[in-house]
Amino acid sequence: MRVVFKPLLLCCFAFALRGAGPPASLAESPEDFRIEITGSAWLVDSEGTIQGNGAPINLVSDLGAAQRQPTFYGRLVYKPRRKQRLVVEGTPIGLSGLNTVDRTLVYRGRTFDVNETLRSSADLDYLFAGYQYDVLSNSMGHLGFSIGGAYLGAAGAINEAQSGASASKAETLGLPLVGAEFRVFPIPHHQLIEVEGGLRGMGAGSYGHFVEGSASGGVRLGPVGILAGYREMLVDFHETGAGGSGIDVRLKGPVFSILWRW
Repeated sequence: MRVVFKPLLLCCFAFALRGAGPPASLAESPEDFRIEITGSAWLVDSEGTIQGNGAPINLVSDLGAAQRQPTFYGRLVYKPRRKQRLVVEGTPIGLSGLNTVDRTLVYRGRTFDVNETLRSSADLDYLFAGYQYDVLSNSMGHLGFSIGGAYLGAAGAINEAQSGASASKAETLGLPLVGAEFRVFPIPHHQLIEVEGGLRGMGAGSYGHFVEGSASGGVRLGPVGILAGYREMLVDFHETGAGGSGIDVRLKGPVFSILWRW
């Protein structure tokens, strides 16, 4: 996650150097909006394992999970007051694979033998809703901290192409998340260029953790912003004890966004 941490630290440092004082007119501040809508195309690369009462199964080497899968990511921000935000965001992630295995795999009580051709699919739905307070907000951007709740819905299936033998598993999980988010306009007295990013997550003790973050940069043309950057999500949740089930997956890749503010 170094690609997420570094921009966040740099922008916090920039706020500290330049101070929190606003320029002559708050009316000209790009942070003076009520609603912001972001639509993104996220090209997802995946790595990691799934486990269902057997040894961990690798998404890439065992299941041949396809890479650079186009995925929609959406975000809605409503500002009832200048430093307060209500945030809703989410993404439906779908992965698929086709591979002839070179070892025996066991998933949800079903054994798949060497040289069998397996079709696999995995879906991960993520939805977050929360409240953010901006400790800094002026014409140079903002820095805020958020708290909220997330819904995670995960489903996976493995099918043997010739025999039709299959095994599947679906689970849902709700968990609290905390995070930090920023936006900065690095050119003094100009709003053409903007850089933004954030980090959100929560640990669940021996059951694992969830972390998601992003960093983007681009241009602002009136109420419209066009951005490109990188997004990453780490999902590690599992049952405790030997022979348990769970997922330990890293989802990452470039993201391209268009946002509207008014």
